Amino acid sequence: MLHRLIIDSPSFKRVIRLQNSYYSIGRHPSNTIVIPSPQISRKHATLVKKINPNLEISFQIIDGDLEGNRSRNGIWINGESFLERELEHGDVIGFAEDIQAFYQILTTSLEEEQALAASQREGFFDLADPLPQEQWEATLIHDPNFKSLPPERLEKLASMIEYSPYPLVEIDYFGRITYINLSAQEKFPTLIEESVEHPLLKGLNSNLQEEKNYYIRRREVQVQDKFYEQHLHYLPENQFIRSYIFDITERKVAEQSLNYQAFHDPITDLPNRFFFKQEVSWALTLAQERNHQIALLFVGFRDFDSLNDVLGHALVDEMLCQATERLKAQVRLGDCLCRWQGNEFAILLATCQGVKEAEAFAKRLLAVIKRPILIRENPLYLQAHIGVALYPDHGDNTETLLMNGNAALNDLKNQAYRPYGFYDPSQIANKFTRISLEHELHRALESDQFVLYYQPQINIRTGAISGVEALLRWRHPKEGLVSPAKFVPILEASNLIVPVGEWVLRKACEHFRRWQALVPTEFRIAINLSPRQFQEADLLPTLARALAEENIPPQRIELEITESIVMQNVAAARQLLEAFRELGVSLSMDDFGTGYSSLAYLKHFPFNTLKIDRAFIQDLLTDPADEAIIGAVLVLGRGFNLKVVAEGVETEAQARRLRGLGCDEMQGFWFSRAIPFEEMTDFLQTAPGRFVLQEPENPS
Repeated sequence: MLHRLIIDSPSFKRVIRLQNSYYSIGRHPSNTIVIPSPQISRKHATLVKKINPNLEISFQIIDGDLEGNRSRNGIWINGESFLERELEHGDVIGFAEDIQAFYQILTTSLEEEQALAASQREGFFDLADPLPQEQWEATLIHDPNFKSLPPERLEKLASMIEYSPYPLVEIDYFGRITYINLSAQEKFPTLIEESVEHPLLKGLNSNLQEEKNYYIRRREVQVQDKFYEQHLHYLPENQFIRSYIFDITERKVAEQSLNYQAFHDPITDLPNRFFFKQEVSWALTLAQERNHQIALLFVGFRDFDSLNDVLGHALVDEMLCQATERLKAQVRLGDCLCRWQGNEFAILLATCQGVKEAEAFAKRLLAVIKRPILIRENPLYLQAHIGVALYPDHGDNTETLLMNGNAALNDLKNQAYRPYGFYDPSQIANKFTRISLEHELHRALESDQFVLYYQPQINIRTGAISGVEALLRWRHPKEGLVSPAKFVPILEASNLIVPVGEWVLRKACEHFRRWQALVPTEFRIAINLSPRQFQEADLLPTLARALAEENIPPQRIELEITESIVMQNVAAARQLLEAFRELGVSLSMDDFGTGYSSLAYLKHFPFNTLKIDRAFIQDLLTDPADEAIIGAVLVLGRGFNLKVVAEGVETEAQARRLRGLGCDEMQGFWFSRAIPFEEMTDFLQTAPGRFVLQEPENPS
């Protein structure tokens, strides 16, 4: 067996008989096979001989050298890039755009090999002697020794191409076929008949470059359901165009599949958001040219996460596919429906008459969605909400329209009474204000802008200050004190409430330590816990550390918790409240009477205090119902051995009526507004005994 490498380049051709165990290929003179071209790396490739157990020889080509250094351009075999590959008969190796090699395995006799070796020695340049740079750049060399080869040698060389498994076609500059090998005839039986009208030959001889040197092009061609890559070698000197053809159908099908997956949702088979953005851009361009409107509708489903939790992803995906079919049935030809994300879909109305048409379409969608969807023969009901943005009213470019349509949907998510709505610019302004405020709150925490104010709780029977409620305030460097109603909801929504809540715990403990000598033994600091704080796993150890750091007895801290916090997870809430009781801190049910007011809470949860909400105090003097509710809470408190504190007491008359109902603990503006630490320090020293109210005399 004879293994050989035929190098074909614009400057020379070489036939190398492969016998050695190792060949290095590159432009540097130290290589075994030197290809003196600037397109070739110094150490471009390596050939390694392999001998299997049957003593069969093969050659493996490696990109770069054996030390792991790769070439600049890589190696391409039959049109595909490889780092290494075991060569097969007929492989076409590409080193650069116009430098290729053909690997052949021939069956020859010993005499034939010797004769061919002699012809090589006589007629071929030594590959170790590179051509001058000028000759490489500009000269096309035709080796005259080919003419001196005997006919059988020429026939053998021709058979290498004739029997190659890869199609090869050659035409002249007039489009006439001058050569076609057997593989090309077999794969393209109509090639000769169609000639230059065949896809493989069409356009090859148009716009020919007026160059004297050899040059190369590459293109992709589809022939029926197959895809091919053509390597086109233009030979101006002979006016030939040689075409090497490689089947790339498998690669193209994979590329098309990947391209489809990149722009479509795998579950619903709808276009995805990337495809949708392109469609909106094109529709917007037409709308601007033709002066008409377009509409974007974003469709979302309520309680989708709950459905996932209950049904599982597989059934929810099935439900989404059914909802998709309903939506598709309502979309016109020329419009576009896509799955935007998760449980959200987006629809483009490429032409729209304005608000009325968009509104009517939204109502139609809601009507088809609300019909039950059968999942495993069980009816399920979806609740949808739809946000709408119109061009040009709500944006004049793709990103703005998409953003505003999505904003319109988001505005509806917490408004069950509004199934659809149009973009409202004021909502964006509110969101911008909220985001700006959130950033400022981050800075406030970092730069110590938060302060604690305190409102005293008074025992009006003895006049003693029984405790204070710690209230968070924000002293803005420019705006002064900011209302808690403005920033506390943002703290909750952004999870900043967790670090801020920890700051409140530590600061309150620090202040109590400084007051400890001024207050009676029953004095407590009440600290409000937010719902988000209550869910924090580190809440109990954080409180324990704060108490230990300031050496504060746990019973001096009272945590205020609303009914809504307990209702979120009753079992977990009970477990945590028991842990607080074991630590020694007191627990207060805040705003009692405004929520569920379940007596079971008082029975099963370890509360120490009930706080009557200010809503019942405001109309205490004029509304008998409020007085009855307060009386009932006081009776409950005594029955469960709980302290009862009335909030929001603003007048002496309210205080006296509460005193008459049996309420001794109160707080509100009549006693003191919330005041900073320094003022509260003075208040603790001067106020005791000031607010004693005697029991009303019995008129009988």
